[in-house]
Amino acid sequence: MNDTTREGQLVPEEGMAAMISRSEIEQQISTARRFPRSLKRFRDESMQMVTLSESIAEQCVYALPRDGKTIEGPSARFAEVVASAWGNNRAGARVIDDRGDFIIAQGVFHDLERNVAITYEVQRRIVDKRGNRFKADMIGVTANAACSIALRNAVLKGVPKAFWEDIYSAARKVIMGDIQTLANRRANALEGFRRFGISSEQVCAKLEVAGVEDIGLEHLVLLRGMLTAIKDGDTTPEDAFAAPADAAAAAKPELKPYTEEAFGKAIVAWEKAISEGKKTPDEIITLARTKGTLTDAQVESIRNLGKPVSFADDEQDAQPEASA
Repeated sequence: MNDTTREGQLVPEEGMAAMISRSEIEQQISTARRFPRSLKRFRDESMQMVTLSESIAEQCVYALPRDGKTIEGPSARFAEVVASAWGNNRAGARVIDDRGDFIIAQGVFHDLERNVAITYEVQRRIVDKRGNRFKADMIGVTANAACSIALRNAVLKGVPKAFWEDIYSAARKVIMGDIQTLANRRANALEGFRRFGISSEQVCAKLEVAGVEDIGLEHLVLLRGMLTAIKDGDTTPEDAFAAPADAAAAAKPELKPYTEEAFGKAIVAWEKAISEGKKTPDEIITLARTKGTLTDAQVESIRNLGKPVSFADDEQDAQPEASA
């Protein structure tokens, strides 16, 4: 290992690199405090950038499907605009671990003027459904996507939301446009999905609308956000447009049959509810099947709870037979 002499002492090469890096940061902090940022200039510049064109505004929004819902938020492109206009900062991202089933990326944002540093870590899976590790190229793509997300989160945590929330809303308004531009922008969005093999029918099903004509201004923001998420590698067309029924079936746990003991305890409460008129036997059966499976005999037992008791047959059977 090479050493360097400093005032009669030997300094390791790694120590020299750390000293240079620390010196650079201290110089940047000093410069940032000599030329403080202007919040007005930050807002004016960032507002101008995100609303400069429809294309730029579209890249500032992402939308991802999560648990049957679509989550919308500011994208990595929007974070780049915020970091650039904010000024006096250092930002970056790197992979800190790629072992096992996940890759971990760390994003860093350092506000030099206020000397506030934010770090944010993101995990992304690097194995397929069968547990096989991705190939090197796919791992690289996944790592880049994870770094982009980690950097976005660090920047948007480092710059207070109060300063950029309305700027993000302005970008959404540019995407929506107005009634006069709705038809053209809707057609352009659907064309963008067709390039990924997604049909108009799938888009309508995702938005829960009857047809293309029912896609409104607010829907345009979600559609453009989903396109941005697909292009940035945050999701895939298959995941973004997975059938809700399939997702619900995969998430639904397998029901177990009622044991004799559990059924015996439950039927006492069910009988009381039926006798008081709170539930019908069919309602009890429907409710019970949400918690477990019933046998045919158990279903018949529940149905019998709702039948009126008649003593006519018993009395007839109890009478002595007339002598011939």
